[in-house]
Amino acid sequence: MAKTKRKRKKRHDSLVLQLMILVAVVLVVFEGRLVVTMITHRSSMKSTTVTDSTAAAAVQDGTLPPQASAAAAAQNGDTVLAGLPTVKASSAAAAATPETQAETHATTSDPSSSAIVPKAATPVDDSYFKDAAFIGDSRMQGFQNASGITQGTFFTSVGMSLSAMQSESVIRTTEGNITVAAALSGNKYNKVYIMLGANDLGEYDWNSFHDGFTSCLQRFQEIQPDAIFYICSVIYVEESKVEGGAYVNNANVDKINLILLQVCEEQSYHYLDLNEVLSNGYGSLIEGASSDGVHIYEKYCKMMLDYLKNHYVTADTSDTKSESSTETETESESETSDAGAA
Repeated sequence: MAKTKRKRKKRHDSLVLQLMILVAVVLVVFEGRLVVTMITHRSSMKSTTVTDSTAAAAVQDGTLPPQASAAAAAQNGDTVLAGLPTVKASSAAAAATPETQAETHATTSDPSSSAIVPKAATPVDDSYFKDAAFIGDSRMQGFQNASGITQGTFFTSVGMSLSAMQSESVIRTTEGNITVAAALSGNKYNKVYIMLGANDLGEYDWNSFHDGFTSCLQRFQEIQPDAIFYICSVIYVEESKVEGGAYVNNANVDKINLILLQVCEEQSYHYLDLNEVLSNGYGSLIEGASSDGVHIYEKYCKMMLDYLKNHYVTADTSDTKSESSTETETESESETSDAGAA
């Protein structure tokens, strides 16, 4: 009996030892895997950090593919727009402010047109307008009253349209009302500024407006043959503030401005694109520039005056363009005559 008890005790001790060894092995394996996982994770974190830094640098250098650039930009808080460079969201918001909107105006006309007056190297002062006549509607009248201009003669009338300018007695004088042509013939002017079209936006026959405007300016040029003629673009409106007259919209403003530019190109007049400084950059008047959406505040009248001082032509330039136009017309008539003879 004693021998049996000893055998059982040995077997028990052996099982306990084996169990302890098994537990030790399991712990070693588990701990080993945990250590390996921790080391791998740390290496992965370092690799990711290096990759992100490299990608960010590559985005700035422009050497990263578009897909990778988009991913890297997203991680850096950038806004990615299809087909456009990545820009910070805050920068995009800043670009929409009124102060910068005027700089982003893209004219609907051909910017390479020789009729558009480019910005001069140096601005003129008010004395430049001493021998100038300003003809126009209530917007021109507002410019006279609020811009601070000190020189020039103004022939303006609220509601002036093409038909009214051509025939009606809309200019008030101490001796009664007279036509624009009669007012213009009362003195010699070396520059004539015309702002017209805001009251013609409801014109249904644009060809009629083109022909009538051309005829009217030719009449004025007969009265002042030595004058430089400046044609001001129709300033955009802020449509949400315009009351009545559904035709007073920026689509019509674009249409009539294209006609004004066309007439300038055909007749060698000079086109002043005022929307270069008065547009919000999206085909509308700068937000907050007007109480009624049409007539601009003093600040913007001053901007208009500054534009006129920086956009002008000399008499020599005007004469050269006129001579060039005459030569072109002569060549065209000659070619037509030759073709007829053939």
